[in-house]
Amino acid sequence: MKTKVVIELSDFLLKVSVGKKLAVQSLPGTDADIISEYLGKILKQNKCSKDIDLYVVLNRNKITVRRVDLPSQDPKEIEQMLGLYLMRQIPYHKEEVCWAYQNLGFDGISSSHIILAVALKNIFKNIVSAFISVNILPESMLMSSQGLLHYVEDACRDKSALQNSYMILDIDTNYSDLVLVHNKKLGSSVVIAQGAAQLKTDQEKERFTIELKQALSALSNEIPNAKCEKLFLTGASNQYLILVEGVLAKDFNLKAQYLTSKEYDNLVSGDIKDVSMSAVLGFGLQVAKDDIKFVVPELQIKKEMKSKVQQLMILGVALFYILISLGAIALVKLIQQQFYSARLKSKAVILSKDAKELDDITNKLKIAKQYIDPKSSVLTLLYELNRITPDSITITNYNWEWQKNFSFRGYAEQIPDILSFTNTLSSSEYFKGAQNRYTRRRKLKDKDVVDFEIVVK
Repeated sequence: MKTKVVIELSDFLLKVSVGKKLAVQSLPGTDADIISEYLGKILKQNKCSKDIDLYVVLNRNKITVRRVDLPSQDPKEIEQMLGLYLMRQIPYHKEEVCWAYQNLGFDGISSSHIILAVALKNIFKNIVSAFISVNILPESMLMSSQGLLHYVEDACRDKSALQNSYMILDIDTNYSDLVLVHNKKLGSSVVIAQGAAQLKTDQEKERFTIELKQALSALSNEIPNAKCEKLFLTGASNQYLILVEGVLAKDFNLKAQYLTSKEYDNLVSGDIKDVSMSAVLGFGLQVAKDDIKFVVPELQIKKEMKSKVQQLMILGVALFYILISLGAIALVKLIQQQFYSARLKSKAVILSKDAKELDDITNKLKIAKQYIDPKSSVLTLLYELNRITPDSITITNYNWEWQKNFSFRGYAEQIPDILSFTNTLSSSEYFKGAQNRYTRRRKLKDKDVVDFEIVVK
């Protein structure tokens, strides 16, 4: 049976759960080599072989979370709508982020409620490099907020308190996570900038109190029909129970309760303080099918390659045993067997050469096809676009994918110039179906301009 290992990387801390054993390791840096070195040591100390199920938890303060209502129940339509939402609402290019979502269900009238989680791809860079170095690939990249749900569900003895909506406040070293749970799912989540390391002075405690009040008010308005009666404190929040109870008693109708576990108590009884292990413990207990899971392209490619290698190894072993069986059956005809084996080997060599040549030809044809057809060539499109673009239009960005959409962005001084340009494009042989996706005014130096994006389907 595989050993379940959950790892959370925070600022200069490596948190690990091996089964129910917890470990926290301070890191001298966040480079991939340092992470892989200390990770290897912890796995070795806990006698973990490479036959493990590894899960990586991403800190909530590194993730942007949005609650989105979409007028559809179809998963494909929802993904398309979320892609458009990302382009319009997130201040990054779609190519710069990695995103995942959880469908909370249809309201029975018009909309599906979605929790969207977005993280910059460069956050995953060191994580991916570190695990590739130790030749262990994670099963999933998870969000810490949902680990808190699993932790509370296990640590809370009074399960009736979990039937209705409730909140969780988890205080970690450098940040706090306030989570709203509704219908046993993550309803929403807000990050508070202060963590246990900051809550050492009265000034920081006052700032924390103000931000906690704002976060509680924001979550209360997020889901109007979620009537919360309890707030569960986890992580390092036991030190600030009185502070939180003061906020709740004064402005909110919530009762506070601190939840802990035997494993966490054993950890903090030593030198480890001001660290939350709630998310690691939660995912160590359970990883639900509908939990938000980030798909990192680099890891996905590595997994597929590893799977292919395993399949080839199985195929190779199977072929080996088949050859042995054939050899045993044909032992009395040794000369014929040798001749047959030689023929098989020669055919295999010939076929491998032919297959390699065919693959090379196919790849070359695919590359050449993008440029042979003048109507679909990007060079032709760029030439025609530059030829018919008037002086009133300035193009700043192009985006072209073969056999897919061609789009570009730019700006003009007046909207009529953009509309006229769009009509000109639509009447062109190469840009039929051109549509203006959006226009937006902004200030450019001393004059107003109108940004636009045009898509050619």
